[in-house]
Amino acid sequence: MTIPVLERRPSHKALPLLRSEISRITHRRLFRWLAVVLLGAITVISLLVFFFHHKNTNQSTDELLQAQAVAQQEWETCSERVPEGQPPENFCGPSPANQDLSSFGSVDERYKAYEAIPVVLIGTAIAATGVAFLMGASSGGAEWSSRSMTLQLLFEPRRRRLLLIKWLGLLIALWALAITAMLLALALGAVTASLRGTWDSSFAPVDTLRDDFWMGLTEIGLRGLVLVAIAATFGYAIAILVRNTGASLGVAFVYFVVVENGVRFALIKHGTEPFMLSTNSVTFLFPGGLDIVNKMQPTGDFSLLRLTNLRSFITLLSYCALISIPAVWSFTRRDVS
Repeated sequence: MTIPVLERRPSHKALPLLRSEISRITHRRLFRWLAVVLLGAITVISLLVFFFHHKNTNQSTDELLQAQAVAQQEWETCSERVPEGQPPENFCGPSPANQDLSSFGSVDERYKAYEAIPVVLIGTAIAATGVAFLMGASSGGAEWSSRSMTLQLLFEPRRRRLLLIKWLGLLIALWALAITAMLLALALGAVTASLRGTWDSSFAPVDTLRDDFWMGLTEIGLRGLVLVAIAATFGYAIAILVRNTGASLGVAFVYFVVVENGVRFALIKHGTEPFMLSTNSVTFLFPGGLDIVNKMQPTGDFSLLRLTNLRSFITLLSYCALISIPAVWSFTRRDVS
């Protein structure tokens, strides 16, 4: 019996395989459940925010005078308990009668678009990142537990090419979900700001958003998509290495709950915070980066370090490569049975 020798390499086209991979991911029950939970949570939270805010918080002069009178009465009651010879201002603060009338107004309950919408967008991106990691770990681990990877290699024996197609399919499906979630959050936030809030740019937390609000939101959204891709790659790479969904989720749980917090508190004086995955993930999304706690000084105080978006991106990309390269090598070298 002679074994036939292939004279030509397989010529399967990549696009049908990519479409098949996207369809496989989007038809999984876990993906659909996570999509429903993510979009549903955004809708419910946005509705609660809408009903807890008010369009007009201006109080009348009579209401402000009444609030000042109540505060003055409380101040006089406090001053009666002050030791003799001591000024009451040292114990009870300044007299309300000498304060500006506007200081007795209630808290501004308007929905401030320039302050709240960027936070909502960052929160949505973080939630989508969590979904991406779960889907990456589940997508990689399920193929080993169901032994479907062996079957797929019969149709596409070139392992690197197959792995690239599966990775792209995962990213496209998760990007579609993340974009939908962020657009939904933006739309509901804009409706709330228009009906129950204000578009006053003075409430913007950073100058970038104050100067060009929509461009700043676009940049946050694009960085969110990058973070989704990194999280999905993390989950998929770990699942390729350990070949089990539960084990890959366990690795993530041990790192974020045990390892990262243990290192953060045990070695905080050595400046380990700039190298934490969670810290770099949040800093990467925030416009312009954040000032984070760095090293403990001999005096006991902590110095601050400006962690920029670029540095956070390089750190996240380095960790991603540290996991992905061994995963690719393992997939191309190890037996798939």
